[in-house]
Amino acid sequence: MNDDNQDRERLHHRPWGNLGFRRMEHLRRIQFGQRGFLRPQMLQLLEKRPMNGVDIMNELQEMSHGWYRPSPGSIYPLLEQLEKEGLIAKSKNGEFELTAAYREQSGIGDDVATALSVMESNTSYLEDLQKTDGASLSKCRDRIEKLTRRLEALNGSLQSSGGP
Repeated sequence: MNDDNQDRERLHHRPWGNLGFRRMEHLRRIQFGQRGFLRPQMLQLLEKRPMNGVDIMNELQEMSHGWYRPSPGSIYPLLEQLEKEGLIAKSKNGEFELTAAYREQSGIGDDVATALSVMESNTSYLEDLQKTDGASLSKCRDRIEKLTRRLEALNGSLQSSGGP
């Protein structure tokens, strides 16, 4: 058995093995290296800790389990662009970190708004489900009541802390 077939055989016995070797190659291209992929990924990495360009390249390679490593020609121009936009700044030790401007743009308020939108959509779904298939929904009554109590407690704590 040649090396190529051995690699394919090893991949076949991994949890994702039934995807096959060629399918894994396709999956790699979908997840990593797509146009527009690097910008949000770099910002997300910098949310964890300050990094230099090599650190970012290494993190991306590790995240992809070795399937993808961006080139310096894609990382450094993007870092320069993000710096020009005022979203990141280079520290004295050469690491890039997020600026206050970035943190204001992508603050927790956006996350809360997104979470609430998802909850509103799911509530609409459950209301529609009650009209068409109430029996399925009634099986989850305990979970709905528990969630209701948690939301009421959250709302009560907001009111007592002077929130709107």
